[in-house]
Amino acid sequence: MKRSYLVAIFVFFVSFSFVTVNLVSFADAKRKTRDLVFEEDEEVPVAKVKEGGETIETVAVKTTIELLRDGKKSTVLPNHEFKSGDKVKFIYTTNRDCYAYWLSEGSSGQYQMLFPRPKANADNYVKKNEVYTIPVKGKFKFDEKKGVEKILLVLATERVPELEEAAREASENKGNVTAAAAPVKSVEKKQETKRKTRDLVFEEDEDEGTGISTKTQSNPNPAEPFVVYYELVHN
Repeated sequence: MKRSYLVAIFVFFVSFSFVTVNLVSFADAKRKTRDLVFEEDEEVPVAKVKEGGETIETVAVKTTIELLRDGKKSTVLPNHEFKSGDKVKFIYTTNRDCYAYWLSEGSSGQYQMLFPRPKANADNYVKKNEVYTIPVKGKFKFDEKKGVEKILLVLATERVPELEEAAREASENKGNVTAAAAPVKSVEKKQETKRKTRDLVFEEDEDEGTGISTKTQSNPNPAEPFVVYYELVHN
């Protein structure tokens, strides 16, 4: 009788621990999703009018990285140091409806189109405050080769012809962008030039506490693409 009583207590505590762990995991998932959403009281207006009647459009993106390491899952900032065997995926949301293009850029200047990918059967039109992942399915895995992975995100309220062409080429070239690499680079350089002349106001903020990276661009031209860089360090 005593033994049965002890077994019952053991089963109860194991069950309680399992439920507690799952509740914590569920709460963490809900919290991460909530943290990614742009609240109404945040100082990230979609549009604001300056003196003189000029309308300044603001685009912002919140990003976190879900990291799977040694069987344990966590969320980290893009500036986290990664190691071989790590599996990651980007989780992101924007403060306005727009088109999203994700690419990786190699040291040779060649691009790999990460999104949109026709085989993933996913449209690249993203809606504000909706949570999306890159890759759409699965995760990226760091191999044994160390270095820096440069990830490029472009957001635009209208389709970007140069990037649409790059996506078409990538669909026929195993994700690689070669012929359209120069036009893609021109989109990058144009934004760098405008940023230097202060036509664009670019801000970024990283919160270690939540693992959320927020990048913001204010621009008088709403059709101007918003170019964001992430560098994943693999040591």
